[in-house]
Amino acid sequence: LPSAAPEGFPRGSLPPAPSSADLSPPAMAEELSELLREFEEVMEDFDRGPACRYEQHLEELKRKAGHSVYDSGIEELGSTSTSPGSSLNSSEEHLNTPTDPDPPRAKLGDTQELEEFIADLDKALE
Repeated sequence: LPSAAPEGFPRGSLPPAPSSADLSPPAMAEELSELLREFEEVMEDFDRGPACRYEQHLEELKRKAGHSVYDSGIEELGSTSTSPGSSLNSSEEHLNTPTDPDPPRAKLGDTQELEEFIADLDKALE
């Protein structure tokens, strides 16, 4: 994410530039170097785009939580086979075949991980 505006300044605005009397040449060079570094980071973020940031965030969450990120909260009851429409390579006739007439009842799962994931996405998009 691009860095936020300095404290006390609205997003998108910059603090007033210090006068040249306030900074020595080495301090000015350091300040300029810091601003250029920040600018380059922002440009890299724009080049990567929002999809890239989402992918990075998702990969980080996968590493933290293992496979539990994909836990739907639905308990599997005995059936380990996939549904006919679950494969992207299924033929049209397989997609049109009726599924199990009595699918297992979904049980309410723990939504804590989902809430944390959404909160993290909200923070990333701010």
